[in-house]
Amino acid sequence: MTASRLDGEDPRLPFRDAVAILRRFWRFARPYRGKFFLSLALLLFAVPLGQFALFLTRDVTNQALLATNLTVDQRWSIVVRIVGLQILFWLASAVLSTWREVLEWYGSMRSTFDVRIAFYRHLQRLPLGFLSLRAPGEHLFRATTDMVSMFRPAVGGQEVAIATYSNDVDPYDPGIMGMIFRSAPLLVETVYSLAWGAALLFLIDPALSLALALYVVPFTLASQFMFGRVRRTAFAFKRRTEYETGVLRDSIAGLRTLKAFGRVRRQLGQYFGAAANTRRKGIRLVAELVLTQNVVQSGLRWAFSATVYIYVAFRILQGKATVGDWVATFLLIEAAQIPLEKFVGIFQLVRMQLVPAQRVLETLDVEPKLQDLPGALKLSPISGGIRFEGVEFAYERGRPALQGIDLTVEPGEYIGIVGPSGAGKSSLIALALRLYGADAGSIRYDGYDIREVQIQSLLEQTGTVPQLTTIYSGTIADNVLFGNPWATPEQLSRALELSGVGEFACRLPKGIETEIGEGGSLSGGERQRIGIARALVRSPRILFLDEATASLDPATEDAVLRAVDGLRSGLTILSIAHRLKAVVGCDRIVVMDAGRIVQIGNHAELVAKSGLYRDLWHEQARGMGVA
Repeated sequence: MTASRLDGEDPRLPFRDAVAILRRFWRFARPYRGKFFLSLALLLFAVPLGQFALFLTRDVTNQALLATNLTVDQRWSIVVRIVGLQILFWLASAVLSTWREVLEWYGSMRSTFDVRIAFYRHLQRLPLGFLSLRAPGEHLFRATTDMVSMFRPAVGGQEVAIATYSNDVDPYDPGIMGMIFRSAPLLVETVYSLAWGAALLFLIDPALSLALALYVVPFTLASQFMFGRVRRTAFAFKRRTEYETGVLRDSIAGLRTLKAFGRVRRQLGQYFGAAANTRRKGIRLVAELVLTQNVVQSGLRWAFSATVYIYVAFRILQGKATVGDWVATFLLIEAAQIPLEKFVGIFQLVRMQLVPAQRVLETLDVEPKLQDLPGALKLSPISGGIRFEGVEFAYERGRPALQGIDLTVEPGEYIGIVGPSGAGKSSLIALALRLYGADAGSIRYDGYDIREVQIQSLLEQTGTVPQLTTIYSGTIADNVLFGNPWATPEQLSRALELSGVGEFACRLPKGIETEIGEGGSLSGGERQRIGIARALVRSPRILFLDEATASLDPATEDAVLRAVDGLRSGLTILSIAHRLKAVVGCDRIVVMDAGRIVQIGNHAELVAKSGLYRDLWHEQARGMGVA
């Protein structure tokens, strides 16, 4: 990957789009708007209380510390009175600020939870066609990393460059709604604090408040310009870090292949190059941060502060200001620097928070195509009959996957579905499970059109065994009961017996309570048996086998097929198979090619006449050494 592609584009949205996104997410904040507006109200009192406490330092200095005409007791009395008032103001400000932060965190965490639940629920309702357009990792990224707001309360710009682009998930991060509940109030607090600081400086000397107002403009513009450079470098640094991590991940995952092909040295060189690029971009990022914070910001800050202090000192020498004015000016100027630096950092962060927010909205804006129609029927227990009538389907316009499918499956029938790759076998099963919707024609269960029944009531009466059974962390029993968490002990026992899981589980130390996982030591056959048990524990009327034995060795395949053959009594089975050996014992075999049904019959009938099935059989028989 080239350096230009790694650098990518600057992730920033136009102002109009930013406002539109905030308005969209406000609906998630609306249930907690009372806490949001209460936090703003608390802010309106907390800020001036803290500023007044600083301003009172002038009175302590002028009326007590420098009042040589008063006795020590009198001066001490003034100090106690004013400092006591300062402490009261500071305590009140601290209490209000703490209350405000609790409300903001509560609102952001609760509303982010609502967004995540809404996103996950919506994702589950989306058609497989949309989900397959992006890699699973992309959906996972949007559901996790994008959901976590890239915001951490910042005083300077380091968070803009580093925290904003960090891949780590902070458990104390307010989430994507932090841009409303945390960032927006902080922006208000920043402007409000500057306004109060300017107002109090005006009481000391109107020229000071004017100087502060004039200082804000160059400081903000210079910081925004420099942080724009930092942001672009930080984005490029993140992209290069991700690339380096990807090279390392691939190297570890494929270490066996690297060693077998003698490519360890070459892979090491690739990783060294990626790490060197990351290092160079990291050094540039640090340099730009140091230049921005220690030269540009600090230079402007010290220049402004020195100018103000010299001006007030000159006024004192003229007798037009007091030492108390100088002390109060010093404290108020220093206090104004913090919200000003916050403003620069938060403004950048809010704009970048909107980028993941936009990606989340892109998914939420996709309309689910397959939904229960209003008044959809709850499917009563079915006998297992299926009827395909003139079914047409295409994943992409102009490239049909199924054409003119007419097929009747009788209750209790064992149907094999075979054909070359891309013939439409899996598409037929996917339509039968309503994972996709047919473009034309109809699919009926016991005479009920699949479009007119509740999807869940249909799926509850079916079981599916995929080519590769997914094993989840937990025990064997947990994995089987994934198919039906409410199964009775009798249902579980029957599923274990019929699938053969009980046979191999009894040899394990803890039986079906043995802990397993995706990376466990189960063989392919054992995994598929768990898949069959998972389907059977649902007590289905129809069992779909989607190349359930395709990845198994011949001996294991025979064992699994014997387990399937024992299920035939009273159960409708549709079995997709690549190896024809798996469907020899079926009642009927449906042969598909280019999305059409080209032959139907049992094994003996199909082998006896010329056609695709016989060609496939002879081709596979020669490979198996079968006459």
